[in-house]
Amino acid sequence: VDRLNRVIGELLEFARPTELKPTLTDINALLESSIRLIEKEASSKNIDIDLSLPEDHLRAMIDSDRFSQCLLNIYVNALQAMENGGRLTIKTTMTTDRLISIQILDTGTGIGPDDLNRIFDPYYTTKPNGTGLGLAIVHKIVESHNGQIKVRSVPNEGTIFTISIPARTT
Repeated sequence: VDRLNRVIGELLEFARPTELKPTLTDINALLESSIRLIEKEASSKNIDIDLSLPEDHLRAMIDSDRFSQCLLNIYVNALQAMENGGRLTIKTTMTTDRLISIQILDTGTGIGPDDLNRIFDPYYTTKPNGTGLGLAIVHKIVESHNGQIKVRSVPNEGTIFTISIPARTT
């Protein structure tokens, strides 16, 4: 029943039109807050978390609840890929073209080349209990914020998700 409830909830989340409630948000503060939600699970799996955030306040007009959901989906996948410990690194930078770049790196099992091209497809999963909607929802949320998401991965070495969203100075 719990699994069915989760599947239905994710399906509704994916299918519903994205209604954003954007506010000017400090991205580094949002990342710090989102990491707190997974610290205990990471610690229990011997996963170190490294937050590499600049001193500058990076701000963007985002729906912080929806964007947090996006980050959490990526974090959860990263933790699942590091069953025997590892490192989760989150970095932010400002690009020369005024985009905030958020990199989420893990030292997990990585994603094979055949799977890499399909990870954002709805219902595509390699997990026995996965719904295949988590990364599809991530992609939808990033795009709804006028952003882009890219993934690089090497099997048995890890994965890097890079999210780029427009910065806001005021």
